[in-house]
Amino acid sequence: MKYNLYLITLCFLIVACNNTPKFEIAIKAHVTNGSIILSKGKEQLLTQPLTNGSATITTPVESPGYYTLSIIDGDKPLSAKNNFEIYLENGSYTIDANANTKGVYPDITSTSKTQQQLSDYYKTENELAGNLNHSIDSLLTFLDSRGGRGKSKKEFSSLIKKTRDLQTQRRKLEPKILDAYISRHPDNVVAAHIMSLQYMDEYPVEYNKLLSKLTDEAKKTPDGQSVADKLSVLVKLLPGSEAPDIVGVMPDGKEFTRLPLKGKLTLVEFWISGNWLCQTNHAKIANGLIITDSDKKHFAVVSVSIDAYPQVWKRAVKQNNLTWPQVADFKGNNSPNVANWKITTVPTYFLVDGNWRIIKPNIDILDVDQEVHDYLAAHK
Repeated sequence: MKYNLYLITLCFLIVACNNTPKFEIAIKAHVTNGSIILSKGKEQLLTQPLTNGSATITTPVESPGYYTLSIIDGDKPLSAKNNFEIYLENGSYTIDANANTKGVYPDITSTSKTQQQLSDYYKTENELAGNLNHSIDSLLTFLDSRGGRGKSKKEFSSLIKKTRDLQTQRRKLEPKILDAYISRHPDNVVAAHIMSLQYMDEYPVEYNKLLSKLTDEAKKTPDGQSVADKLSVLVKLLPGSEAPDIVGVMPDGKEFTRLPLKGKLTLVEFWISGNWLCQTNHAKIANGLIITDSDKKHFAVVSVSIDAYPQVWKRAVKQNNLTWPQVADFKGNNSPNVANWKITTVPTYFLVDGNWRIIKPNIDILDVDQEVHDYLAAHK
């Protein structure tokens, strides 16, 4: 029995050793005074200085996987550091990174097939979005500089708007870049990982189509399964889909039911007490979001709180004079309402029709009046 235990322990140690990548990374960073940092998630694994702009890493990491390598130029602000992702496993890596060009993926020669695929993705990204990335980074750098802060309030606001517009364009490009990459490399496994890092909420239809193009191998990875799980919720919140139920009680202690909501359109709000934007928007709702009198009689609002404490919620309802239907289940972020409606920030608003089907997910409160008017005009 003891012999079997020793044998099992030995086998475990052999497997553990085999799972520890044995690699060598030769880095050329083109900076005279700098350092490199290797991280996984938020955990910093090692830091070492660059010698004559170069460094070699042989320190083993726990297991094969995606890691972040940061190159820091000691003569520049820390915000100027260049971060990029690498996939580490057994083999050799030669990395030629120009630390003075932020956001440009380095040239990496590696025996790792996954790293080769990762490099190919970032090459595709640079082809399709390199100029846009550079413009955004330049604007952000300028806004944070003395020159940017010296601009007039009007000029500074204009630069912020320009930056946000470019960032919106960039987000629209994300699924297109992935689509181009998958078309060029249909047998890749890294697209699922890239998708898991992206904000898929804005374009769930496009990302769901991309998911169907992934190989079975990619879908079975932890990243692939995570993406599939997230998209399975997102597609349920698309326009035309039946909205999830709302769980909770009203201030009088009665269970909420959507049946009494008489409007052809209902704005479903998710909020929390103490949030100034929620309070500001509650004032807008109380004053009347809908301008046209004929539209008002077809419009209803229901507010769903994610407060964890009944007294806090009831006090906020009373102080803010919230006279429309109010619901809470006091489970905070663990509420099924948060999970089913995929609430990641508050306030969040959904516009649903009389059959409880989603008309507009994540609608801006300033767009509600126009959306209601257009819908009612088209559904007389």
